[in-house]
Amino acid sequence: MHPVCLKIGNFVIYWYGVFVALGIIVSSFVFQLKARKTGYSDEISGKIIFYTVLSGIIGARIVHVLAYFHYYMRNPVEIIMLRNGGLAIQGGILAGLLGLIYISKKLNVNVRQNLDMVASVVPLGQAIGRIGCLFHGCCYGKPSTHWFSIKFPFLETRVHPTEIYYFIGDLAIFFLLYLFSRDKHQDGEIAAWYLIFFGSLRYWIDHFRGDLIPGMFGFYQTQIYGIICFLIGAFWIFRLFFANQKMI
Repeated sequence: MHPVCLKIGNFVIYWYGVFVALGIIVSSFVFQLKARKTGYSDEISGKIIFYTVLSGIIGARIVHVLAYFHYYMRNPVEIIMLRNGGLAIQGGILAGLLGLIYISKKLNVNVRQNLDMVASVVPLGQAIGRIGCLFHGCCYGKPSTHWFSIKFPFLETRVHPTEIYYFIGDLAIFFLLYLFSRDKHQDGEIAAWYLIFFGSLRYWIDHFRGDLIPGMFGFYQTQIYGIICFLIGAFWIFRLFFANQKMI
């Protein structure tokens, strides 16, 4: 665990922030390449990236702060200290989708097509961001004696490397969606599959998390978000398939 990337006096840059920023940059670059092939100008794709990323970061931070509300009530200044870590991907996805839909409609471009393009690159950014989680020591797993378990200095026992599980899972989703996007598909289908895969990944891996508190019906709050994402994606796929069948 090496959370600090650079320290100059009291100013500290953490690896978490570095890798989150790198994930955003890389996924934005890949999105822009896709957008150019679709016929978008760099100005249009730039606006889509800006609104989606900004709303996603705001949403991710809000959900994180709400999840640790008692802590931030005592330390309100830290609410804006993003470089210290603390972004909830569930809030980022929801707010990012809303920002994407808003700017797509404002620019009068295909909303579902944009959802597909963004959804196909988001897992790559998530995977890169998870490396930051590993360096920072957040999102750690339950105690484990497996040979691949890891040890953080602030924990007494070795734990599941859930950050690495997420990393591998997110990369797998990225490559699956890439393969899907190469075949013929309806607008919105890639985004729906992303929600299904992401929801399934979160539900499964969060079983191994050691830093979460069980909530309703014994589920972690993040697992409930995962279930909701899965159901939305599944319903979306059903709607697309049913609409296609009616056309036939």
